[in-house]
Amino acid sequence: MAQEDLVERAGEITVQQLIRHSSGIPDFFASGKFDDAFDFTTDYSPIDLVKASRKVSRTGEPGAGFAYSNTNYVLLGLIVEKVTGRSLAAELTRRLFAPLGMKHTYLTTKPPQGIKGPHGHGYYPDAKGEPRDVDRQNASLGGAAGGVVSTSGDLSAFYRAFNQGRLLPADLQKAVGQPRPGLCDGTVAAAAGSGPGFLAVTYTSEDGRRQFVVSTTLKIDNRQAMPVGDAMNKAAETVLCPS
Repeated sequence: MAQEDLVERAGEITVQQLIRHSSGIPDFFASGKFDDAFDFTTDYSPIDLVKASRKVSRTGEPGAGFAYSNTNYVLLGLIVEKVTGRSLAAELTRRLFAPLGMKHTYLTTKPPQGIKGPHGHGYYPDAKGEPRDVDRQNASLGGAAGGVVSTSGDLSAFYRAFNQGRLLPADLQKAVGQPRPGLCDGTVAAAAGSGPGFLAVTYTSEDGRRQFVVSTTLKIDNRQAMPVGDAMNKAAETVLCPS
């Protein structure tokens, strides 16, 4: 990436900064070249996404502060494949999904790929404001940046293991950082994930023994779903911090 000048100031950016979204690398979606809601079929390579982000202004200095960018995850996926010599899908299954018993979790790899088995359907408004089913997704626009399909039960298993220190050595866990605490006087962290038509949050206590997971389907633009997130937080507080 540095040799081909695909990432501005690549030589100053660390893997930890990619993980913590403090690299300053802009999000490839900000280029305006991609339709993440309704383009189910165009097959983009990870390099296509990185190249698109190169044309967008940086969000800040390397290491300066948090600025979410899907490009960080794309680069991390490329690093995994470079280091291991195997596909990201294979490594996620071998190192995470299989050992944790996440039997209903997988990384989509080929567009268009739908959700396997019975599932809820999310909807997203088209240009006319009409909700359209988006239970398929373009795997090439997701991939390392959100292409994993999972269930509430499997997400619980992942965050329980992470908070209990069963996934990483202590030094690596510290480098990755914990999910941001927010509920129950800071003793419960919330990890949220969303895509067009879907929003899910996993709430986990510091010791991983108490959890509350909510998965919702939407029929509105995700950017208008703040009240849904507020309701999910209130439900979690009722369950996990009754005092």
